[in-house]
Amino acid sequence: SSGINAEWPLRPGGGIIEAHLVLEQLKCNGVLEGIRIVRKGFPNRLMYQEFVQRYTILAPKAIPQGFMDGMKATQLLVEALQLESNSYRMGHSKIFLRAGIIGYLEDLRDQRVKTVLIGFQTLARGWLARKRFRKLLDMRVGVMVAQRSTRQYFVLRKWQWWRLFTKVKPLLSVSRQEEEIKEKRKK
Repeated sequence: SSGINAEWPLRPGGGIIEAHLVLEQLKCNGVLEGIRIVRKGFPNRLMYQEFVQRYTILAPKAIPQGFMDGMKATQLLVEALQLESNSYRMGHSKIFLRAGIIGYLEDLRDQRVKTVLIGFQTLARGWLARKRFRKLLDMRVGVMVAQRSTRQYFVLRKWQWWRLFTKVKPLLSVSRQEEEIKEKRKK
């Protein structure tokens, strides 16, 4: 029978082991199945969702968008990663992997994450460099305008008409009207 037996396999007083009870309890707890899988050479195991979540970065286009059963998604991912069929086994809720496969996948994943981060860093540095360059161009334009204005001033300051204009300008009614408007606003 596969039901759980509440009897203790070890008797506290006598130290007698009842083998059939021990075996039945190990079966019910799944320990024997775990031991059998490890003996066959699949010591590493991951839930399907955990496997997909962790290693999708290695083959992002292998799994279509939207909801998909974890087992199907894992199968598609394993095929895209081209893992040999003897290096893994698919269970009801977990994928079992031979020794060394997790290390191999982690190395691939680390390399992929490194590549993605370097790409992101490249984009960020490029954006910052373009921003600094635009600022320098704006400063350059400002310097050129200031230089042109200074040159024009040095040319015009000795011109008689310019001297006359600068002396007459304060006397013009336009500038007086502006001053009157400012005075009215202050009051």
